[in-house]
Amino acid sequence: MEINEALILNSGEGREIKVGTSRLFLKLFSERTNNKFSITEYDLPPNFPGPPSHKHRNYEHAWYVLEGVLSVEVNGKEMTLVKGDFIFIPKYVVHAFSNKSDSAVRLLAIDTPGGFENYYDELETAFTDGKPLDPNTFREIQLKYDTYPPDYSFE
Repeated sequence: MEINEALILNSGEGREIKVGTSRLFLKLFSERTNNKFSITEYDLPPNFPGPPSHKHRNYEHAWYVLEGVLSVEVNGKEMTLVKGDFIFIPKYVVHAFSNKSDSAVRLLAIDTPGGFENYYDELETAFTDGKPLDPNTFREIQLKYDTYPPDYSFE
């Protein structure tokens, strides 16, 4: 599908998704980019634990910190990113993120190829009852969207 018109979203606009205590704003869906990429704004509350360490066979992430202090783990190395910092995480690289601070974190995520935004949709649905996510359900959703534990072998 080819769409030949500009897309303008103002601050705070985009389709809002709530995953646990975090909020995501889907800014650009993969169908607008011929499945090349999607863009999501993350709003992570203070002391947000984030996902467990994982890796992807096909997806790559580019994150730009808009506000706050983001804790990132890449291949076992912990680092801190602040406003204006950027990180690119290629496929196969083990990574995780969290907000260990007492202030909110906002970041812009570009995921390629497109389709990763559907992962967030499924997580939101799984969290709708307000209870902790069932580990088996979480694992099924992760595998469906190319998200594997660090020790997973692709061979």
